[in-house]
Amino acid sequence: MEEILIIDDSKQICSMLAEYVLPELGYRSTIANTGRQGLQLLRQRLPDLILLDLQLPDISGLDLLRLIAQEGYDVPVILMTAHGSEAIAVEAFRLGARNYLIKPFSETEAQAVIDQALRERRLTREKDQLTRNLRQRVQELTVLYSIGKSVSALLDQEELLVRIVEAGVYITRAEEGFLLLRDPYRNELYLRAAKNLGEQRAQRLRLPIDDGIAGQVIRTGKPVRLDKASSNTPLKVKTGFLVRAILQVPLMVGSNVIGVLAVDNQQSERTFNENDQYLLSALADYAAIAIENARLYEEVKASEARYRDLFANANDLIFTLDRELTVLSVNKVGPSLTGLPESQILGRPLRELSVPEAWGASAQQFASLLAGRTIQPFELQLRGRDETTLLLEVSARLVRDGQRGDIIHCIARDLTERRKLEQQLLRSEKLSAIGQLVAGVAHEVNNPLTSISGYTQLLLRDPDLPERVHEDLQQINSQAERAARIVQNLLLFAREHKPQRLLIDINETMRSTLSLRAYQLRVDNIRVVTDLDPELPHTVADPFQLQQVFLNLINNANHAMTQRGGQGTLTLRTASVPPSETVSGRPMIRVSVSDTGIGIPERDLNRIFDPFFTTKPVGQGTGLGLSICFGIVQEHGGRIWAESEVNVGTTVHVELPILHEYEPLVDEDPPDDVPELEPQLRCRVLVVDDEEPVGQLLARLLTQLGCQPTVVQSGAEALQILAHEHFDLILSDVKMPG
Repeated sequence: MEEILIIDDSKQICSMLAEYVLPELGYRSTIANTGRQGLQLLRQRLPDLILLDLQLPDISGLDLLRLIAQEGYDVPVILMTAHGSEAIAVEAFRLGARNYLIKPFSETEAQAVIDQALRERRLTREKDQLTRNLRQRVQELTVLYSIGKSVSALLDQEELLVRIVEAGVYITRAEEGFLLLRDPYRNELYLRAAKNLGEQRAQRLRLPIDDGIAGQVIRTGKPVRLDKASSNTPLKVKTGFLVRAILQVPLMVGSNVIGVLAVDNQQSERTFNENDQYLLSALADYAAIAIENARLYEEVKASEARYRDLFANANDLIFTLDRELTVLSVNKVGPSLTGLPESQILGRPLRELSVPEAWGASAQQFASLLAGRTIQPFELQLRGRDETTLLLEVSARLVRDGQRGDIIHCIARDLTERRKLEQQLLRSEKLSAIGQLVAGVAHEVNNPLTSISGYTQLLLRDPDLPERVHEDLQQINSQAERAARIVQNLLLFAREHKPQRLLIDINETMRSTLSLRAYQLRVDNIRVVTDLDPELPHTVADPFQLQQVFLNLINNANHAMTQRGGQGTLTLRTASVPPSETVSGRPMIRVSVSDTGIGIPERDLNRIFDPFFTTKPVGQGTGLGLSICFGIVQEHGGRIWAESEVNVGTTVHVELPILHEYEPLVDEDPPDDVPELEPQLRCRVLVVDDEEPVGQLLARLLTQLGCQPTVVQSGAEALQILAHEHFDLILSDVKMPG
């Protein structure tokens, strides 16, 4: 609450001001009835405003104003007078009076003048404080700018970090300082620079990010300022040092916190304030940029070194040309391919190194590139050692260089490998044609299998059959069903279909796939062990694509074991894998196919999923199987990998996500009006099938149900009968001649 000193010998005026005027404005008052008493109270209480009567019994108001000015008190004074001249008023204002009240005055007049004087005093104080703060801030920013400028110019990271810590200690007037950088691989902070910290003790300092003050700064990206407060016990920080006050701020590049800049006081009682925090944070902003620049500079240097190493040691031919297509540089592959020493390649036109008959097409590609057009990789024929011709595929890029002019950077690869890949692709197309042939054969085999199974079941209904005959018929029926399953699996594998997502049983898909190779595995003396989890959850997947994956893995395992002598064990496993054991952090289904074959060398293990990579002899493998498997598994949101040991065996793991939503197999809903045939219901049925045994089989079954079947062998014949006869039901084959 602001205090007002009233100096007036009139008790009535003092009472009015102290009891009515000032309390309403929220001010406290002190009263003096003489000038000397007022001067004494001024010295003791330092009021915010003085109400001074011009006529006092011991000293005049003007003389008191002079004394106040002489003693250097900057207190606003309002002069109260009942009479006075213009000269007195001028002298009063010259001595420091801010305003005056003419007696008698009302409470309202007094309140207005007093309130205005105090408002002006407040504004003056605020202005003076702002001016002082501004001067201090300008001085601090000038120092900070100078430090930041010098720091930003440094590219040597070691010197840079030391300068940053020294600057932090200087601008905050701290006793000690240190800088920690983040180790992203170990989730730790490590000390990179320190000032007055006892460098020998802290040289190997590493702190976990999970706790401690520095860890809090890293996790939150916000400064932390602490002191011992009212306690006399120093703070113990994670560095192991006892300090009385500490300030730590983040070093940020964009939204990433790369480290912590910290200062502390170990002996001094001085604490850090908001301004210290502001200055250290500003320095940290400069420092983070400088650290990042130094890091980028080091990366550029390392990148240039790597480029030089790559250029010198690459397996592909790398060379550069000027606008006249003269060779400026070439790596060691150039002399190796051409048989010429590097000195005979550099400075020569590329045309002289090329096959003359083929140079024209290549020259046109370079001309297009120099004209600013985008070009695709093109073929270049060079003269190799021993009069051979090198067929290379060249990828060229034009680099605009203001100092050296335009430079063409070229990478050339031998096309021999591509030609080999093209041959393998042709073989894969042949395999596709074989798949179509298999599908056609499977369709043809289905018809006699239907007849065998159907007539066998008819015979089994005869209660008078001898037991021996009944058992034989059951064996025939069982083998026919087995053959039908094999045919069905062949159809599923060979059929072209659109990708589907159905809720399927992985175990059942594995069983049906295994049945396709069961015979060959027995022939090759391969023992099959299945360990299929009976509690395995169903999941949404494409059964046809997964069958393709499983069949490829079984085939590869079979081949690997035959290469080792024709005997071995094939193990098929399925299991549910909890989230804690998966890379994705989700529950998965894991399918593992293990063999005891020759194994895969470690150098090839990371390449087996590459397109066209194969270790099989020419003509026995396309190199596409595992690549296709990789793509299918990725499309399902899973992953596939292999573990192998030479002469021990290989295990390929497939992980698939567990999903529960699925699409229906067909888009249309089944019709609601399909008639149901009740036993002994006498209805007329038209059977249409081009296979006579199948038609006769259906006729016998329908007759046993009490129906009256009519059998025809073509669609045209069926249409003729339907034109003048009525049937209750039509059973028709889908594929028929005509």
